[in-house]
Amino acid sequence: MRDTVTPYVLQYQLKRNLRPFTREEILQLPTGRTGVYVLWRKTGTEDRNECLYVGESTTCVRRRLLQHYSNAQNDGLHSQLRMFRPIIQFSVEFTEDAEETVLLETELIREWKPKTNLKMNPDKS
Repeated sequence: MRDTVTPYVLQYQLKRNLRPFTREEILQLPTGRTGVYVLWRKTGTEDRNECLYVGESTTCVRRRLLQHYSNAQNDGLHSQLRMFRPIIQFSVEFTEDAEETVLLETELIREWKPKTNLKMNPDKS
């Protein structure tokens, strides 16, 4: 992991650097960058968002987000995206390598316990 940025700071950045979950916003991301991403649903409370899903890509975050945008393979996430698309947002943290990416994703899932992550909830399909 990065020496200068603590997990707490990364979590803060992911919570604050939100973008609308639109194709246009996703296409603004650079190609070929590894990293983790979070899908959020706005709540009625100002500055509060529910973490729906934490994901990673060890090849291209942009491509992975476009896959979710087009057709989420995860039924729980797909349902949330279908019902709440206008109030879904995303955030991204780019990483330097695959190991850092997987470690960060695991830590974020452990911390935020998103209800649609199959890694967190293996009994859901």
